[in-house]
Amino acid sequence: MRAVIDIGTNSVLLLLAERGADGALTVLRDQSTITRLGQGAGATGVLAAEAIERTLVCLAEYRRTAESVGAAITAVTTEGVRMASNQGDFLAPAEAVLGVPVRVLSGDEEARLSYLSVARETPEGGPLRVLDIGGGSTELVLGDGETMLSAVSHPVGAVRLTERLVSADPPTPAMLAAVRAAAMAAFRHQPVAPHPVLHALAGTATTTAALLLGLPVYDRLRVDGSRFTTAQVEALRDALAGETLAQRCQRPCLERGRADVVVAGVTILLAALEHCGAGTLVVRDRGLRFALV
Repeated sequence: MRAVIDIGTNSVLLLLAERGADGALTVLRDQSTITRLGQGAGATGVLAAEAIERTLVCLAEYRRTAESVGAAITAVTTEGVRMASNQGDFLAPAEAVLGVPVRVLSGDEEARLSYLSVARETPEGGPLRVLDIGGGSTELVLGDGETMLSAVSHPVGAVRLTERLVSADPPTPAMLAAVRAAAMAAFRHQPVAPHPVLHALAGTATTTAALLLGLPVYDRLRVDGSRFTTAQVEALRDALAGETLAQRCQRPCLERGRADVVVAGVTILLAALEHCGAGTLVVRDRGLRFALV
């Protein structure tokens, strides 16, 4: 049994799972806790003390959970820590709390692992476009089967762009346009041949699926592999953008720690669909933690 902890800019993920001799993955627990480790880091370049403390509390709980089932812990972190000048202020106490070091993934490693988590569960192979929208960065990977052809970590994420460009509640049309422009400007550095399908994972995508499916509570089995048109995603984004934060928080499957950044996140998703020439979104409840298992 493995315990993989993925410490992101907005949320901390725990996957308890094991892969059998036949390659099948058995998931015992897949948990997400929003701690907003990257709070303000996009502007200040440093991790805030209160954000570090929130995250350490979560890590202590995750360690107890892993040890209760005898699972060996692997811990990694991504853009929220990568961009911080004081990352040592988090990494040292995090290692003390977990009992194992926390590895800072490069953008390329993050993109590769996210891609493989989907490619290994897509046995038919063929052209594949995989998008991972995080709080601080967004990885877009182009490949064929398990072979990656292009992988780029773009410095745009749901938290990062919300903090930088969204200051009204609800956001104004000009703010939405600014988020879209920032995402499109980032994606232009990675040319993409048009492809009709884009696979997306991580919190923005899975929340989008849960909301479009009308789920009263989150169900990863229904979310994983669900398909939507670009028009459906855009209609949801427009509906969310027309609501205040308090109104969005009333929606099932949309907690406050996601509700304040979801509009920017779905706008990034729409920009990626446009950049890839995709009319269909396939949402995957996957991610780098699955590849690490």
